[in-house]
Amino acid sequence: MSSRVQLEQEVRALSEETAVRALAVVVEERGLLAEAVRCPWDGAELTEAVAAGDLAAYLPPGQPEVTEGELARAALEYVASQDEDMARTVAEAVAYARSPMERLEPVALSVTVLVVVLLQTEVSVKRDTRGRWSFAIHKRAMRDAALGRVFTALLSRLTGGK
Repeated sequence: MSSRVQLEQEVRALSEETAVRALAVVVEERGLLAEAVRCPWDGAELTEAVAAGDLAAYLPPGQPEVTEGELARAALEYVASQDEDMARTVAEAVAYARSPMERLEPVALSVTVLVVVLLQTEVSVKRDTRGRWSFAIHKRAMRDAALGRVFTALLSRLTGGK
């Protein structure tokens, strides 16, 4: 397996499509794909929930909307930084996603759903009795800024960078 620095560089060098594919592989490997498919919300509902809250303070002003690939790369970097097992999982997912073999994509889910499901302990999306969605981020104490980059990218993706 690559060193963490090499893995970080490999993740950052992934194309948009390959980064999204690698993220889907990590979600599947962690046993979360079925949960992602069963999510009662999608990217549009997440955007609605974010718009209903006052989350503009968490985004730097004038930032362009991040792409799906940028969000996927931020999430991959974060999960790879968690421990050796996750770093190995991400390295294998990157290698698989880069492989030239023909394969069927297991499911077409939005990147935002994949990221939220992967970060299930840090993100909460709920629907109230009136049918309105709410979005809450619960952040554990941490020493690195990797999770912060994921949240900033996620919010940028959901708000269109506004």
